[in-house]
Amino acid sequence: MNSPLIKQRGNFTVEFSIVGVFLSLLIVFTGDLIMKLSMKGKLERLSYSIASVIKERTQLFEEEEYAVDDDQAKEAYQIVVNSLNRSMGHFDQNDFGFDLKVRQRSYYGLGNQLIEVSNWNSATTLGVGLACPGVTPGVNLLFQTSWGRSATLYQVTLCYRSTNWFGSLFGKDYSLVAANAFTLAR
Repeated sequence: MNSPLIKQRGNFTVEFSIVGVFLSLLIVFTGDLIMKLSMKGKLERLSYSIASVIKERTQLFEEEEYAVDDDQAKEAYQIVVNSLNRSMGHFDQNDFGFDLKVRQRSYYGLGNQLIEVSNWNSATTLGVGLACPGVTPGVNLLFQTSWGRSATLYQVTLCYRSTNWFGSLFGKDYSLVAANAFTLAR
């Protein structure tokens, strides 16, 4: 006996399974996105804060040398790692990358080249974590100060490899979250 009630149950099961697959994909995508946005917010706040700290330290304690030495960069790295350890329960230092670049413009702000005054990366220097290269800023970000020298640009790039729930379903890697902060010396 083929009653209409049995046919409707079959239609409902097929429709529910199709909707269930899309609903589960939406939940996985949303969960993954929320975790990445939370991580990006933490990294952006930390990168801006540590760039400001580095800028102020070089401005206050150094007279004419605006380079960041290895010890100052290690201190900045340790401050960021300690902060992430406190704010995240599952922080893994091997999934974290820290990159610090100090740049000036050639010929005291009048040239068309960026000169790296100092460059420090946690993966190459300490052998820990991710190689996290920052973006190269445009030359027009740097200008000549009223004292006739090139303004110094401090760039901090932080990156972290987070979970990849949505990407693993489709064979893609969406796990890297990165944040850049730029600040100019006075």
